Amino acid sequence: MTAAPDTTPAAWRVVLACFLCAVFAWGFSFYAHGIYLVELQKARGWSTGLISSIVTGHYVLGALLLPAIARAIGRFGPRAVLLSGLVVLAAALMLLPVVEAPWQLALLYAAMAPGWNATSVAPIAATVGQWFDKRRGLALNLALSGATAAGLVVSPVLLALIPVLGFAAAERLLVLAGLVVAGGAVALFVRRGPLSARPGTRPLGARPALRQWHFWSVAGPFALVLTAQVGFLTHLVPLVGDRTGADPAVAVAINATMALLGRVVLGLVIDRLSPRPAAALCFLVQVAAIAVLATTATPAVVYAACAVYGFSVGNNITLAPLIVQREFAAAQFPAIVALSTAVGQLLYAFGPGLLGVLRDASGSYAVPLALCLALNLAATVMVLARPRLTTGT
Repeated sequence: MTAAPDTTPAAWRVVLACFLCAVFAWGFSFYAHGIYLVELQKARGWSTGLISSIVTGHYVLGALLLPAIARAIGRFGPRAVLLSGLVVLAAALMLLPVVEAPWQLALLYAAMAPGWNATSVAPIAATVGQWFDKRRGLALNLALSGATAAGLVVSPVLLALIPVLGFAAAERLLVLAGLVVAGGAVALFVRRGPLSARPGTRPLGARPALRQWHFWSVAGPFALVLTAQVGFLTHLVPLVGDRTGADPAVAVAINATMALLGRVVLGLVIDRLSPRPAAALCFLVQVAAIAVLATTATPAVVYAACAVYGFSVGNNITLAPLIVQREFAAAQFPAIVALSTAVGQLLYAFGPGLLGVLRDASGSYAVPLALCLALNLAATVMVLARPRLTTGT
């Protein structure tokens, strides 16, 4: 098999396009959910539990669509899939400000599901994997840094523009700008790479993996921790808003800035790390931050806890594919990453709705935060339960 051109300009342009695609996907279909929640509550008076449950349905549907998206990448190529996802996601987002009934919101979130999953972890990992082999970890970390940059750029800018332009105009303006930038980069730079599967070949090891502890020792802990993380980040704006004197925009910006810094730090040492202990450390860092948030309302301490929590947010997305790269055969990488992502999303889909329902039932975020803490502790134990045998690359 021809070696991947890990240092060619074409390969790094693919990484740039995937980075911008991740900014769009995570910016508008991950970090901004909390903003949509607040604005829809203001405009329609809907409950936190209702809106969060619709977000949960969006993630569940998206996870079920992942196998079809993986097949589409093999058949039509990554550029067609990423562009289609961007367009579908943008079209749904343009209609979001005018929804007037819960069923309309549910319909739009259902439409957003394929767009989100055609532009997030699995397709980006598959796209980068077609161009990189030995330096895949570094390339994937850089590409998925767009997910972290999204929290730093999209949410704070949207929060700043809403008081000036109103929610509808601000959201639509940013969506159009993001679509032009990300869509243009994908159209110009993304194409099939030298390591793409030959026509007629099928990914190896996906279905048998479901019967192996090796697979679940990767998919399981990250599914648990992402359930807590997705729920936490979805509710970050209203959670911080409940804290007297704390500014949600500042908290989101701090969280995203530290997440980007965490990715940079990981990128610098990525080739020298054992990813399982690194993942356990990331999980425990979030435990400490959650414990602080659950016991204080002092703005400065809230901001500090958001900073500590954010340091590992991005790495919790990147470390799972890195474990897969080191512990599974190279031919299995796309299939195992896609399957692990689907399992994780099926579970973390319930994070926003579960935390929202618990918030409504208990009257505060204390119980939801306690659940997040417990999930992270369970994930820490599970990720350190390393399987005895691996199939290295």
